[in-house]
Amino acid sequence: MSRLRYYTMASVENLRQSVAERLDWYYSPREGVPATTVGGFRESKIDAPDLAGRLVIDKSRPFTTDAENALIVYNALRDLTPHQASIERLWVYLCHFDCRQYVAARWLNRRPEDEEQAAREVRNHFFAVGNRALIRDNGVSRLWWLGKIAHDVAPDDPSEFLTILLHRQDVRSALIERPSVSMNRRLLQEIFAVMRDHWANGSVLFKREAFRNWMIALNRKGGVVLLDALPSDALGPLLRQEADNAIRLYEAN
Repeated sequence: MSRLRYYTMASVENLRQSVAERLDWYYSPREGVPATTVGGFRESKIDAPDLAGRLVIDKSRPFTTDAENALIVYNALRDLTPHQASIERLWVYLCHFDCRQYVAARWLNRRPEDEEQAAREVRNHFFAVGNRALIRDNGVSRLWWLGKIAHDVAPDDPSEFLTILLHRQDVRSALIERPSVSMNRRLLQEIFAVMRDHWANGSVLFKREAFRNWMIALNRKGGVVLLDALPSDALGPLLRQEADNAIRLYEAN
């Protein structure tokens, strides 16, 4: 079986610097890579995933397939450690080979007339500088991290977790794009327990302003670190009380 590959740093920088010259390839990916890669790639000891052609996309509403694709990517790369999953070179390689058609369809379906903006969108989704970009922007790594978090928080039903989390972009942004929350499994489990109950009851907690009120209230209570220091028998009730307060505030306005 072939092994999972990753670019050298020289290859990544070569590709990054040549984006503006190769926009046609990115917005309509073909075989091969968009530029000569200096230094090529390396092979890991991890079995290569079978991702080409497996990721699904609804071109009219591409975000609706994120939950399904997150589970596909995570299950295919379950052997990765969080450290390995934080290496940009791995995801840049996958975006340019196995998943190039998917990344373009998911994120580059409309090419801006402004060439600088078009290049910026390519760099956002085919590359990933920093942890936030890995979790939020890169076309493939964000799926792995969503899948990882889902399995950590809701191992019995990660699909349900993703369905609720990805229902609204602002919900995902508030929880997953903040490493202080997304990397704190215990706190996220407690928050999700509240969300799941409200989801089942058709609550308005998921309205944008209601959810925002809830997050603001939790920050006001002392921030993530202090909340995580609370015992479970105190943390759960506090989260539920603040959710109820956020709903009342939303309904009063």
